Amino acid sequence: LLTQTDAKRKMTEEEDNFAREITEFNNEYGLTSNRDLQIKKRAKTEINDLENEAALLKNEMESMEHKSAQLNALQLQKNELKQELFTLQSELKDLEKLIKEAEGTTKHLETEKVQVTEKPQTDPECLRLKKELENYRDDDWESIYETLRTEIEILQMYKEKKHFEVPFLEIKGF
Repeated sequence: LLTQTDAKRKMTEEEDNFAREITEFNNEYGLTSNRDLQIKKRAKTEINDLENEAALLKNEMESMEHKSAQLNALQLQKNELKQELFTLQSELKDLEKLIKEAEGTTKHLETEKVQVTEKPQTDPECLRLKKELENYRDDDWESIYETLRTEIEILQMYKEKKHFEVPFLEIKGF
């Protein structure tokens, strides 16, 4: 009895499962309902899916266009910066050249300065003129002394002579 009851129950379960699977199959493929309605629903669903996919693709294309515009702007900026770098490098080379020339000129002027400062002590002509000047100085002191003494005497005589004439000059001045 138990086995029969178990067997009946198993059969009933299998029948229910079978009926459920057939119903699902029929519903899935529209075998029990209006087939045209099912086809239209599926077509609508596919159209909606395709429209959504098209919208996503359109958004992605717009995003790519925007990124492309940004990339083009960055490329343009990069080219401008390269040109500016080239100009600055050229200016740097020019400045380095000027610095080297200035350093050369400075070295030349320093050498010339040393030569000029040493010339009075090493140049034979300068030494000769220096010696001659010293000789004149020694001779000139005596001559200057005599000249000044003579001028002082003349001025004293002139002063004495003027001293007597001064009152007349003062009267004439009024």
